Amino acid sequence: MKLSELYEGFEAKLHRYAMRLVRDSHEAEDLVQKTFLRAMGHIGLLSQLNLHQRNAWLRQTLKNLFLDEQRTRQREQFAVEQLIWQAQIAYQPVLDVVCQDIFNHIPERYRDVLHKRYVLGMNSEEIACEMEVPAATVRSRLHVALKWLRANKFRFL
Repeated sequence: MKLSELYEGFEAKLHRYAMRLVRDSHEAEDLVQKTFLRAMGHIGLLSQLNLHQRNAWLRQTLKNLFLDEQRTRQREQFAVEQLIWQAQIAYQPVLDVVCQDIFNHIPERYRDVLHKRYVLGMNSEEIACEMEVPAATVRSRLHVALKWLRANKFRFL
C-alpha cells in the first residue's frame, strides 16, 4: 500500500472528522496532515489492516493528536496565567504607591467617593446608603472627580 492511496481513500473522511473536533478548516487540515505524517511511519502496519481497521487507526491517531494539542494549549494558558499572577504580585507595591500618590492629590470632597467606588468596588447605591446622600449625588461626585483627574493628567482612570 502506498501513502498516496491511503490519502486518496481517507483524506475527505478524516477532514470531516477533524472539522467536528476543531470547527476550523485550517486547524482541521493541519490535523489531517499530521495524521498522514504519522501514518508514513506506520505504513507497513497499515498495509496489513483491512479497510475498517485502517479507518479506525487513522481516526484514533487524529483524535490523539487533537487531544495532545488541547493539553498543550491548557499547559501554555496555565503558564501565562501564572506569569501574569506573579507580575501582579511583584508590581502591586508600586501600584499601591502610585494610587496613594494620586489619592493624595485629589480634592478631599472626592477622595472618599472614588475610594469606595474604585478601590472597594461599591456601586453608587451602596455608597449613597453609607454616606446618607442620594445615589444621583454620588454619581455626580464621581463624574466630577473623574473629570478633575482627567483635567489634571491622571488619564488612566
